[in-house]
Amino acid sequence: MRYHEDHGPLARASALLLASLAEVDVAVRVEHPAASVGVQSGAFGGPWVAVWPYAVLPETLPARPGDALRLRVRFLLHADGPEATAIEALDRILTGGVPYLLAEPVPDTLWTALGARLRVALLCEVAVHVTTAAPRIPRVTQPGRLDTVSLRRLTGRVQTPGGVALVGMRVSAADGTAASYTDTRGHFELPVAADRPVRLSVAGRGLLLSAEVAAVSAEPVVITCEIQEV
Repeated sequence: MRYHEDHGPLARASALLLASLAEVDVAVRVEHPAASVGVQSGAFGGPWVAVWPYAVLPETLPARPGDALRLRVRFLLHADGPEATAIEALDRILTGGVPYLLAEPVPDTLWTALGARLRVALLCEVAVHVTTAAPRIPRVTQPGRLDTVSLRRLTGRVQTPGGVALVGMRVSAADGTAASYTDTRGHFELPVAADRPVRLSVAGRGLLLSAEVAAVSAEPVVITCEIQEV
């Protein structure tokens, strides 16, 4: 399996470890410990080890966008095959100056968690960092412009088909610029743009409907809601 620098942090950590192990003349496979049982060293022409990343340990969190997230990726190096060959493979790693070795024992519970049998193994840890992309802020290329809009007062009434006023209905401009509630007579009042049609949303009593008012309308509008009168 090949790893490239443009891949993610786990792939980069694996690439660093594999490159270091390649210098000690030991065949290496990236393989889960439970998958390599029964594979003999002869299949690779000499001593070999399997490498598996089993933990990602956060070291530092980004303080702000664009800062690096530092991680430590922990690997299990285990050898299979005849005992003499397995020991030879790990001896080459121990004496070859691999920079990522950890002076820690492999916990017995790790083998149980991975569903693999206990065997001779080493631990390695590789530090990597992940750079988060800082948010891009659009560049201002010209001075700001202030646009003015002429407003008019839109008045109206919300009622039932029988002419009964509906109190407490929320009437709002669909673009979210203004909102009001009907009073005890069902009346409402909104400031809206004077030069364009206005779409109103009416909500309340389990109802949600919309109505459009022409820009030239200066008369109070009447919005009729089909509800059961009591």
